Amino acid sequence: MPIGYWESEHLLAPADLTVIGAGIVGMSTALHYKALRPQERVRIVEHDVLGEGGTTRNAGFACFGGPGEWLDDVEALGHDAWKSLVQSRIEGLCALIDLLGETAIGLEWSGGWELFDDTPAGRKRAQQAADALEGMNTAIGPLLAAALQSRIPGIQGAAALVPDAERARHFGAHAAIQLPWEGMLHTGHMVSSFHRALHNSDIQCLHGCAVNGLKPADAPGAGWRLQTARGEMHSKRTAICTNGFARQFLPDLNVEPAPNRVLVVTPRKPLPPGTYHVDDGYLYFRTLPKGQVLFGGGRHFDIALPPLPERSPSAEAAWDTLLLEHAKRWLGPVDEVTHSWTGWLGVGKDRGPIMGTLAPGLHHAVRLGGMGVAIGCGLGRSLAEQLHGEPPTGPAV
Repeated sequence: MPIGYWESEHLLAPADLTVIGAGIVGMSTALHYKALRPQERVRIVEHDVLGEGGTTRNAGFACFGGPGEWLDDVEALGHDAWKSLVQSRIEGLCALIDLLGETAIGLEWSGGWELFDDTPAGRKRAQQAADALEGMNTAIGPLLAAALQSRIPGIQGAAALVPDAERARHFGAHAAIQLPWEGMLHTGHMVSSFHRALHNSDIQCLHGCAVNGLKPADAPGAGWRLQTARGEMHSKRTAICTNGFARQFLPDLNVEPAPNRVLVVTPRKPLPPGTYHVDDGYLYFRTLPKGQVLFGGGRHFDIALPPLPERSPSAEAAWDTLLLEHAKRWLGPVDEVTHSWTGWLGVGKDRGPIMGTLAPGLHHAVRLGGMGVAIGCGLGRSLAEQLHGEPPTGPAV
């Protein structure tokens, strides 16, 4: 559809910065950049009306990883890189709280737990976690205490991981380890709070506007041309914040979309409030209001779902059947399933994010590794600082 006069003169006039993707990273990038350059015109374009990646479809865990996941990360990354990754998650969650506020995002410092089932594999993993407990507490405990002690009243000491035999007995687990610094938030409240902040900062948001291609402007240093269904838009700088879908624009990046299925169930017996991790975080659940429980994950089921916008109801049903079996194992009898959906993560060879510059004026921050709530806002702030520090460009034409 051609762009009309009023659109070209104001509504879709050239921007100083266009962010592609209205997830946590994209919205955070726009807000932090606008704070650094309040006089500049900032725009976000999002192909879906609400977003169909991870931001509106996550479980709302305010977490930093658990012992099973950390064991994998130490093996894959090495001790120092693992510690740095957890530090970035701590800083990112603090950045989210500082940007929007605890109340606005519905944050509850509920505590979290990792559960190990009473199988040979579960007992072996529990022993590995127990053996690594002291070293993990020495490395991560002080980082959590330094950042969160003033925010979370009542936590004694600085341990990141605490064995909890009582919680293990409650769930019939072989072992349980508490993560006392963990919490949970309300994803819908968080996204609404982001939208209010964008409006108050005079940042334009265009939902339902897919970017189909990117080209450099005709004049050197004049920015980028974005091809959309509404016509061509122009921007001095462009930031790609589409997480797992980034290879549409950056085909050589080590990132790909990975689906997770999520159910909301009504268990017959009430659950102790909190967040829970199983199978090294590949399964997870948390309490919701009115006695419901969100139970999700299952990437290790090896059930393939087609890429968006396609769907496979049979594959989704097979996934949900397995997910419900696991839910009943941990929650007991379930009276009903009220919701089921797919969220898409951005994953790669490890859980670390990717931030960089492909060309002058073209930047990216993607691959959140399933940790968007914790790491997204901090990554957006870093990308905004990178954009702010770039040498000036000419007018977008």
